[in-house]
Amino acid sequence: MEAVSNNKWVQRTTVFARYLNLLRQFNTVNEAISSLLPDQRRSIAMTALAELTRAETAGMEPMVSEATNWSVEASVAYARVRSPHSSIRLAGLKRWLVCAYRATFNSPYGEVQNLHRLVLRALRQMHGEELPKTSDQRRDQRRYA
Repeated sequence: MEAVSNNKWVQRTTVFARYLNLLRQFNTVNEAISSLLPDQRRSIAMTALAELTRAETAGMEPMVSEATNWSVEASVAYARVRSPHSSIRLAGLKRWLVCAYRATFNSPYGEVQNLHRLVLRALRQMHGEELPKTSDQRRDQRRYA
């Protein structure tokens, strides 16, 4: 009985550590997105959404067991986001958004679901013309800083 509860505790702690790592990465990625030109943002959003749509129509639905792999891929993409070269940075942004979407997809934990919503909001704002309002940015900074 105790081994089962310890296993759940370890799993929950691991998921929370991944969440904190992805949240830290999201804050940096969000700053990088806001520094892009509107055409660059739209292009990244369109290719990321096309990749996600292709994966969903092919039946490759993200599974909870694959979350570890997507977290690792998100970390690799995050390293590319921090690159001084613009083409590598743009490819890293697109890849990070896709990996973060898949790593947070269908999570049973509330904080990971909130991060998933933030990733979706970033994709939606990149796709459209509207930038986040300053009140939204302040609220997110208070809530997720």
